[in-house]
Amino acid sequence: MTIPPLPAEPTGPTPEVCQASHSSQASPTVSVVIPMHNEARIIARCLRALEAQTEPADEIVVVDNCCTDRSAAIARRFPGVRVVDEPRPGVTFARTTGFDAARSDVIARIDADTIVPPDWIARLRSDFRDPTLDGQGGGAAIAELSPGEHLWFAWWYRGFRAWHQRSIGVRPMLYGFNSAFRRHAWLEARPLVGLGDEQVSEDVDVTIALLRTGHRLRYAPDLIVRARLFRSIDRKKLSRYYETDSLTLARHRYGNRKRWAGRIT
Repeated sequence: MTIPPLPAEPTGPTPEVCQASHSSQASPTVSVVIPMHNEARIIARCLRALEAQTEPADEIVVVDNCCTDRSAAIARRFPGVRVVDEPRPGVTFARTTGFDAARSDVIARIDADTIVPPDWIARLRSDFRDPTLDGQGGGAAIAELSPGEHLWFAWWYRGFRAWHQRSIGVRPMLYGFNSAFRRHAWLEARPLVGLGDEQVSEDVDVTIALLRTGHRLRYAPDLIVRARLFRSIDRKKLSRYYETDSLTLARHRYGNRKRWAGRIT
């Protein structure tokens, strides 16, 4: 595999937040992309939260990734939702198809189990009026432990985030359950992203591709959604994520060298 040339690595520590002056530019349009595989039990709840926004999204793109249940039919019932098909199984394929299909200035990404607060779109529009902001990741409360509208156990996510970023040497991470970036940034980073869930940690991959193409990212800890984080916590999944993280770092030759030593392909 031919690996694209890297930009010069920074000599100092990477800041968690890229500081920038705020601009009075017009509010950008926002597309929300949701990869989906057999989520009939939960997709309506996700879409109802988007339907209840104080400022609606300009479009919602739901990617039908080999669904064999009623997920796609349920999603099509919601006004403003566009369902696109991705027959190749895997979130890396679904993510890429959704991002490519998005038409707005800003592409916001959530998972099918993410519940966004009512001002989520309005906040993204406000934040991305800053012309120097290219991408942003937000915080998360644990949905399984946050009844009703409560946002509890966000401290657990902050701890996980800090540990994971140290482990892989990539920051600020844009995790798939709550992130957004400019469409032009995606188009510039797209040639660097990989496909295939057995070889790629998809949100690590996108974050590194954005950083390698010179885009300014930041973490907004107060932009909190509810996400079913415990779905990803079992020994088998964590072992797979550790392996795909390392393979992703190796492919980019980026981040914690101890994680990708001997894995360059």
